[in-house]
Amino acid sequence: MSEIIDSTWAVPATARGRAPRPRPRCAAARARALLVAVCAALAALSVACGGGQTQGEAFDPRWKDDGGAGIAAFQQRFAGKRIPLGADVAVGVVAGAGASELVGVPLDGGPAWTFAHPLDARPAVAGSVVVGLGRGELFALDARTGELLWTRRAGGRLRGAGDDGETTVVSLVSTTGTTSVVLAVSREGLVLRQIEDSAAIGVPAVVGRYAFLPWQGRYVTVFDLQTGGEVARALLRTEVSRAFLLGGVVFFGGDAATRFDASIGLGAAGRASTARLPARELPGAPVWMTAGTEVLAPAASAEDRARLYARPRPAGPPGIEGERYVATYYRAAVGLDARSGAIAWAHAGEADFLGGAAYAGGFALCDARGGIAFLDAQRGAVAGRASLGRPIQACVVQADGLTAAAIGAKPAEAAAAGTRPVDAAMTGARRSGAGE
Repeated sequence: MSEIIDSTWAVPATARGRAPRPRPRCAAARARALLVAVCAALAALSVACGGGQTQGEAFDPRWKDDGGAGIAAFQQRFAGKRIPLGADVAVGVVAGAGASELVGVPLDGGPAWTFAHPLDARPAVAGSVVVGLGRGELFALDARTGELLWTRRAGGRLRGAGDDGETTVVSLVSTTGTTSVVLAVSREGLVLRQIEDSAAIGVPAVVGRYAFLPWQGRYVTVFDLQTGGEVARALLRTEVSRAFLLGGVVFFGGDAATRFDASIGLGAAGRASTARLPARELPGAPVWMTAGTEVLAPAASAEDRARLYARPRPAGPPGIEGERYVATYYRAAVGLDARSGAIAWAHAGEADFLGGAAYAGGFALCDARGGIAFLDAQRGAVAGRASLGRPIQACVVQADGLTAAAIGAKPAEAAAAGTRPVDAAMTGARRSGAGE
């Protein structure tokens, strides 16, 4: 077994009777530790403790390119598979005297929640869950309520996660940085599959029995979690280190976003359904998607303050929804034309923007004060606001099914938008951000 995992069983929150905010575990923790140790010892001899374990082969770089035939055939079988929408939520990281605290708020309305736990890396929001890892414990929360779903002992560092409402797939890197470990965990906390390989596996996605695992910057392996083998492999000519679900569709992302549709077999020829952003110089050299093989720190960096946000079209010709994307630079947010890169509008925020997401008709941007501004995609007007309730160190936003109509924009709120000339907004944002 890998150094990452000491048991193939997670501990469901219902079994532990644990509330959303952690409490001292005392005798229960000792009993659980004993169970974990026994299971780990047995696992060293066999896989009798639970989920199957898979090593090597599926990520063999000596694979012979089949011209896209295998992935195209799988896509035909996969087409029509219902993919549920994920939770629309913002999750912030708050520094504490002891453990860090997560604060979350549903973007479409609902009460905020909190959950205290040490964090060694930034949490991941995927589907209907929030996944975090700290001080040897991996955990999953309900993204809308903050309710603890399960925990397990785990080492290494968190790269990312995928979720389809039933199964959560987590990508970890070992403490030595030489091994990738992927866990597929059920809602009940049972590990369905553990995959170990020397390949750098990025952020995964999952739909039913199939996990989509990007690796080596150009491949995406479709892995059958039931049989423990590779079903098909996509080869792309754009950098790819993330798989994600958006708008009921699977995408493969990196420096562009490729839709998993009938054209996926043409990926090796560079003719898959790929959405790209126009190349142009912007302050801070922002990127659309960070590398899925990176481990992001719990606190935001300068790179998080300079980012691009865009939503690839889930249907129709490949491209960016609404033909608009946003670049942030500390307190400034600039809307740009997705075809030409021309600046359409500029918005001055109340604090540095640390995270965000594009939704149908707008952008949800989360700032260091814990405020969330909903900006109209075409005009940059403030369509609504939400709040995490306190200052934060980092923010992760997911907007899957959210729409501009759901935000319910009001004229008075839109008139309150802080808009300044573009150059002034960008310069002022950098000056104020540097002093914080």
